[in-house]
Amino acid sequence: MSLFDTETWRERMDERWFESGAAIADKGDVALVSIEDDAVSAHVTGSAGDLYVVELRAPAGEGRCDCPGFEKFGACKHQAAVVVAANALDEPGLQAVRDRMSRLRDGLALDSREALVERLVDLARRHPKVLAILEG
Repeated sequence: MSLFDTETWRERMDERWFESGAAIADKGDVALVSIEDDAVSAHVTGSAGDLYVVELRAPAGEGRCDCPGFEKFGACKHQAAVVVAANALDEPGLQAVRDRMSRLRDGLALDSREALVERLVDLARRHPKVLAILEG
């Protein structure tokens, strides 16, 4: 079962972009973070090593990426990479990604408030974007 309508996504962008995205997925540079209902989130490593956050709605809906190409053109190879990677999942792989955020929530629910605060502070120390978000 395919999560995304590949042909619709191919029509959204230049064929070279889609093929570049497929190559990114084939290389293993897509980390599917979550699939909840029809919302898919992923981290995609770009060709220059930059990490991009991609969010898409299945099967053919809207999406976004925080790369410059998406900002300029409204579609990008990173979105295509997520489409290809998500569609390549077998049933156990799909279920594992679907369960990921639930497992994370369950694990965090076991922590005390103080432990959660320390996790966030540690993340803020190591990741400037997390620090900026938490400082708000």
